[in-house]
Amino acid sequence: MVSAVSAHYICADCDHEFVPKEAGDDPRCPKCSRTEAVEPADDSALQSDIWRQWLVVFALLFIAGIAYVVFE
Repeated sequence: MVSAVSAHYICADCDHEFVPKEAGDDPRCPKCSRTEAVEPADDSALQSDIWRQWLVVFALLFIAGIAYVVFE
């Protein structure tokens, strides 16, 4: 029985997203050949984008608050 690997992985060292050719225990990054920095690329990228968006919103609100206090 052959199972097709459809899971996407991302290398934390070189930020390369890939689908491994073989279904092994330790997928190897085809770009930098590392195994210890490879993580499943499920929703982690989406979560980091949401975190960055909220960080920008809070930074802009902080800057607007400081501008309001200074130029009042």
